Amino acid sequence: MTGPVNEPPAGERAVRHLLDAVTLPCGADVDPLLEQVADGHAADLDAHQRDCVHCQAAIAEFAALWAPVAEAAASPVPAPPGLTAAVMSQIRVLVRDVWYTLQTTNLGFIRIAARIVAALARDTARTVPGVRVAFGRSTHSKIAALTERATFGHRHPHAAVGVLGRTAVVDLAVAVTYGDPVHEVARDIQQRVIATLRNQVGLQTVAVNVTVDDIFTDDDR
Repeated sequence: MTGPVNEPPAGERAVRHLLDAVTLPCGADVDPLLEQVADGHAADLDAHQRDCVHCQAAIAEFAALWAPVAEAAASPVPAPPGLTAAVMSQIRVLVRDVWYTLQTTNLGFIRIAARIVAALARDTARTVPGVRVAFGRSTHSKIAALTERATFGHRHPHAAVGVLGRTAVVDLAVAVTYGDPVHEVARDIQQRVIATLRNQVGLQTVAVNVTVDDIFTDDDR
């Protein structure tokens, strides 16, 4: 005797090709990322994804949105009718413009440009004691090239930030003052930037990657 068919597995199969031709600024297709999340492999990042703020932000946001579908799929009772379709509708809205955050309220949509997120992250990092210089760019050579091509096309060459929905991943390269505990300065940057982006932009999930590239003495200008 065949039991009732649960909606989420079929919904997972339906994920494929629903977002054709949508790509992130790094050039990655959205469809495989969504499949990766739907198949339960959000944490299994490949070499590109481990260094790419755009892919990391997309995967984190998709995982948060897909969680109710995954939970329903693991339940012995059928999922509520239309759950998968509702989640896919949310995702389609998100990927219409990958250069903006998106928050849905009962009054409408709120979109904030990625360059605003990047500027707030840089400015906040510069307020941390011990930070002399802060750039919103990745120092990883392969990813730096991808970021440069993508962000120059958007007229913002230092926006090493991936945003999608209410998720952001930020890369910061900084120079610190000689004598300050570098690891503590880096953690302070992470904490302050995360708090700023949550409070001023309304983001829910924020990751901040800090690379300390240089150290200055009091004699350096």
